[in-house]
Amino acid sequence: MTLRCRVRLIGRALLRSLSLCLTLLPVSALAETRFALVVGANAGWSQDRALRHAVSDAQHVAEVLAELGEFERDNVVLLRDPDTAEVRAGLAALAKKASAVDGQTLVFFYYSGHADDRWLHLKGDPLGFDELNATLRDLPAQVRVGVLDACRSGALVSTKGGAPVATFDVTVVDELTVRGLALLTSSGADELSQEQRALQGSVFTHHLISGLRGAADFDSNGQVTLAEAYRHAYQRTEADTAATLAPQRPAFRYDIKGKGELVMTWPVKSTASLLLPRGAGERYVVVDDEERWVVAEGSASPDHELRVALPAGKYRVKQVLADQLQVASLTLADGARVDAKGLAYSSMPLSSGLVKGVDLADVVVHPRTAFWFVAGSAVLAGIAWAVAGGTNLQMRGQYAAVGRPLSPRESQTVTGWAVASDVAMGLTATLLLAAVFTW
Repeated sequence: MTLRCRVRLIGRALLRSLSLCLTLLPVSALAETRFALVVGANAGWSQDRALRHAVSDAQHVAEVLAELGEFERDNVVLLRDPDTAEVRAGLAALAKKASAVDGQTLVFFYYSGHADDRWLHLKGDPLGFDELNATLRDLPAQVRVGVLDACRSGALVSTKGGAPVATFDVTVVDELTVRGLALLTSSGADELSQEQRALQGSVFTHHLISGLRGAADFDSNGQVTLAEAYRHAYQRTEADTAATLAPQRPAFRYDIKGKGELVMTWPVKSTASLLLPRGAGERYVVVDDEERWVVAEGSASPDHELRVALPAGKYRVKQVLADQLQVASLTLADGARVDAKGLAYSSMPLSSGLVKGVDLADVVVHPRTAFWFVAGSAVLAGIAWAVAGGTNLQMRGQYAAVGRPLSPRESQTVTGWAVASDVAMGLTATLLLAAVFTW
């Protein structure tokens, strides 16, 4: 019997439904051979504002699949800023490789970049959602997983996409012969997918990768299923974007049948890992040694310790507290298992941030905050206008009663007040209009 779900996740109740539905993936999902096509496109179309982190997000996804997901590195193809022809060729090559396997197969497709309600914004001919959906649906593999981190562009700084966009929609009909298809999106129908300078990447992809590295291993069994990874990405993305102009609620569409769990990664098999102790939700963020990008993060659980799988290397661990950061250096060798509570921490102000530097393009101001700022400035400009205008009229009246030509100094004084009055009046009118439109 085919299980058909078309759900948009909103709230914990539906998240539990997601976990239940995704648990009912076919046993064949435990594929022996796995293939991935990972696409990152910063440029978009000519009218799009270029993204900064789509390509690097794709690279990090490819790395975690090869490192922890039992994808052979030769079977993970990464395309950086490709055109449509290259993506189509990559999908065709994926189909050819999968069809040549005598046994179970899994195909994973990831895209990070611009999109609108119909097209991925790639160079060259447009690639439509209908075409992509049909291609993924018909791939000769037992299980197919598609992840799209894309939505609207141009509405806000540091967002992805174009015009209002429907969530990547998959209409499931009874006559389809799909064995297993799961499609995940970074946001809902009319929502924006944000990039953040503090993460050096997309909010959704960052939390998806953190989940795959172990932050989503809710049952502490050393492996992360698709349900666990998506639940973690959903909850963290919603929480991190709730206070911005572009709150996100990731969504999914899938058509599957059978039973079993789709394991995406095995953090327990990693060469090195950081152990997060039990706690009341303390947030630990791991950045590279030069603090250029956030590698992963996790929150302490009161029920169990949490292992975050990391490649061997040097890192900085930052525990985010309410009023400060606790920062420690970390060196992981192959096979190392380091406990975060045993690190030597030092205190730093929250203003120092997760990564170095502050990008003003990432500062998001709520419309009401902008309104009160502009309106308050208009009031102050209006007061200045009243003072300058009143003084100007008073002096003109005084000098007019003298009945003689004004001296150069008197003329300069009157002119100065007149200019000040005109500037204050123009500024007041501009700020009032800006306040109206902001509201």
